[in-house]
Amino acid sequence: MVVWSAKAQTSTAVPGALALQAAPDPNSPSIFGADLFYDAGDQGCAGGPLEEIGRMLRRLQSGQTLEVRATDPGVIVDLPAWCRMTGHTLANQQADRYLIRRQ
Repeated sequence: MVVWSAKAQTSTAVPGALALQAAPDPNSPSIFGADLFYDAGDQGCAGGPLEEIGRMLRRLQSGQTLEVRATDPGVIVDLPAWCRMTGHTLANQQADRYLIRRQ
């Protein structure tokens, strides 16, 4: 299991100044720039990754994102259904990568 978390970033707002966003972390395995990353490998949803995905999403605030990498072919059907049942949003999917936005 691989878990990656974006570092908390703080900044001081200056009235009238343009807001700058930090550059993406080059060490992140996320292709979507997610707040958290989970590599489920070849585990199917029955193998336990949904429980871990649920735990990880509970660590995030509403609107933050979790990227999941899962190579099991059943995940392409199971993960979107799980998102609908739990109220989270499957915001993007490319190949074996899934971006989930916490409700």
